[in-house]
Amino acid sequence: MQTVTVAVADVDRHRRAEYERLLHGEDGITLLSNVGPNNGERNDHTFANRRREQRTDISACENEVARIKRLRPAVMLVNLDVCADENHALLLSLRCVCPESRIVLLADDTVQESKILQALEVGARGYLRNDTVGLHLSKAVQVVGRGESWVPRKMLGSIMDRVLN
Repeated sequence: MQTVTVAVADVDRHRRAEYERLLHGEDGITLLSNVGPNNGERNDHTFANRRREQRTDISACENEVARIKRLRPAVMLVNLDVCADENHALLLSLRCVCPESRIVLLADDTVQESKILQALEVGARGYLRNDTVGLHLSKAVQVVGRGESWVPRKMLGSIMDRVLN
């Protein structure tokens, strides 16, 4: 099995740390992060020559884009939430600075399907609902890392409708 590098792009540091904890130590996955396995401990091995502190003169979104650009992951996880317009701007910025990275969206039931479909049209390769992240996150990262897609079956009809129209 080929190892996939993955980073979590989320302006909410606590939520990002939760996703990172789920991926830490998974076979076939190298987590690129400034959070170590022990509740926020710095991972100096991974970040030996990288700037660790966030800049205060730019927005949280811009900080996140700069962080992910330095990491250059094969797969990035991007959270969509009720502020889907802000997250859409983050997604577009990430696609611009890391066009080679494959994106997996993470969202809960409050995000409208149309917003998820828009994000998939921009270039996201996968989508997971937050209530299934614990079960499927590692597998989704590996599948998307191989160049395949990961979306719930019930969304395939909507995706096909958009492709055909």
